[in-house]
Amino acid sequence: MSALDELQAVMFKWKDQNSMIKPTLHRRASECYRLQLIEDFDSVDDASNSIPSRDFDDCVKWVESQLKDRPDCKRMAWDMWDFKHRRDAEKFITLFHLLWEQ
Repeated sequence: MSALDELQAVMFKWKDQNSMIKPTLHRRASECYRLQLIEDFDSVDDASNSIPSRDFDDCVKWVESQLKDRPDCKRMAWDMWDFKHRRDAEKFITLFHLLWEQ
């Protein structure tokens, strides 16, 4: 399978998804940076869209396993982590996009 075929397969998989998980980064007043995972749904017409999907649960567990031993990062809620430095948060977001399969 060529790289182009693999890319096309991934694009078709993305097209068929109902939601996509996106990490967002916000600066907090306490001089830290908050990473929050957001599940973005294609349609808001479906009543079940208010309930996180199983993929979202799996993603949160994966992020938890990646960040649990980092000294510059503290878990604040089920889907939120605070980083001391913006650069470390941005590095993790890059890692997320490279490793988390959607």
